[in-house]
Amino acid sequence: SAVQIQPAFDAHDNPIRAVPPSLQPTAIVKGCDITSFSGRGIVNIDGGKSTISDCYIHDCAATGVYVGGQGSLATIERTDVLENGNGNQRSRRGIARGHSGIYLEQGTAFIRDSNISNNSLTGISAISTDNAALHVEDSDLVANGSIQLELPPIGSISRERSTSRNNRMQREGEGRFRSGLISDSAADIANSIGQLRRLSAEHRQRQSHPVGDNEETLRNFMRTHAAAYDLHHTQVEMI
Repeated sequence: SAVQIQPAFDAHDNPIRAVPPSLQPTAIVKGCDITSFSGRGIVNIDGGKSTISDCYIHDCAATGVYVGGQGSLATIERTDVLENGNGNQRSRRGIARGHSGIYLEQGTAFIRDSNISNNSLTGISAISTDNAALHVEDSDLVANGSIQLELPPIGSISRERSTSRNNRMQREGEGRFRSGLISDSAADIANSIGQLRRLSAEHRQRQSHPVGDNEETLRNFMRTHAAAYDLHHTQVEMI
C-alpha cells in the first residue's frame, strides 16, 4: 500500500494495543494525491485511526481505501476515490483486476461529501455482520463496476449500526469532484479514461487476446493528454 496505518506486533504476531495516555497509530492525510501501481492506496487496520480529507486516491491496482480489524476508524471527507481496482498495469503478475473504491472489512468508517466513482468493482463495501459500522452521507457513488453501495447484510448488527443519507448513486454518469486536486481539463480526461477502461474491460471479456483496440486507444489517450493534469499538489506514489 502507499499509506499504511497499523500498530506494531508482539512476539506472537498480535497487534500491540496502546495503553492510555498513549494513542493508537493515527494518521492525518490531507491534500494528497495517492496512487499505488502494485496494491492499495490507504490501508487502516488493527485499530489504527485515520482522517483523510481533500485527497485524490486513484488508479490503485487494488482497493483505494481499506479498513479492517477491530477498533479501526477511518474518517473520509471531501475526497475523490476514483479508478481503483484495475490490477497491476505494469506487469501481468501480481494484483488482478476487480477491487472496490472503499472496502470496510471491520471497524468504523465515516464518509462525507466525497466522490467514489469509476472503481472496477463496488464503490463502497462493508461485509462484516457484527463488527462494522459504515456511515455515508452527501456523497456521489457513480459508474462503479457492480454495486454502488454495499451495506452490511440486512438484519445484521452491522447493518443496524450503518447509515446512508443524501447520497447520489447511479450506474452511469459522472460524480462531482470534491478534493480540489483535479483541474477541469483533468476531470474531463479522467471521465474519458474511465469510459475507455470500461470499454477495454468489456472487450477483453469478449476476446481471447489480451490487448484490444479500446485498450490501445486508452494508452494513446493517456500518453497524449497526461500533461493536462494539474500536478501542483502533494503526490504519494508506491510502485
